[in-house]
Amino acid sequence: MTKLERKKIALPISSVYNDIETHSLKQVFIESAKLIRAEIVETTPSHLIDTLNTLIEGIYANEILSSIQDAPEQLENWLEQHTTRWNPALGNQNILTAEQAKFGITYCDQALAESGTVVLLNENNKGRSVSLLPEIHIVLIPVGTIVPRLRESMRQLHQRIKEGKEVPSCINYITGPSNSADIESYLVVGVHGPLRTIYVIID
Repeated sequence: MTKLERKKIALPISSVYNDIETHSLKQVFIESAKLIRAEIVETTPSHLIDTLNTLIEGIYANEILSSIQDAPEQLENWLEQHTTRWNPALGNQNILTAEQAKFGITYCDQALAESGTVVLLNENNKGRSVSLLPEIHIVLIPVGTIVPRLRESMRQLHQRIKEGKEVPSCINYITGPSNSADIESYLVVGVHGPLRTIYVIID
């Protein structure tokens, strides 16, 4: 194949925009999330606390680690009462807490409809271990954070840099619970991270 011939090859274009013509961006995200074995819970701001209470019923605060900044007052109060907060001042103690936690609760910065991926900007007191070490990862996803695909995510981050805003050195793109079929092609979920990932979509 000559250099000229290679230029004629069109790059694959995602069908996500075609899906959006007949479905909402939220619905495209939900369908993608189901394919990667993420559990979906839909709620509203006024019912968010009730939803969280149902998800963590019977679990003590020392088994629930959260790393959410600048939450609305009602959610902030709930986090203080029902979770252990990630605290940078505690250093490695945070990691030990995450290892023993049943739930890790994070707030999504972006979500990709194309793949059901959530994006976490791990800055300040938003420790990455909260999404990696607990048995169950709960991600709070406002509908407004959902973008079509990776391209739009990168554009938003690039715009943030252009505006002089800080971008953390660690940005996690998490696509559901980890999967591995390395051993005899038998699919195992949660090998390298949480056994379950729950997306709480706030409409």
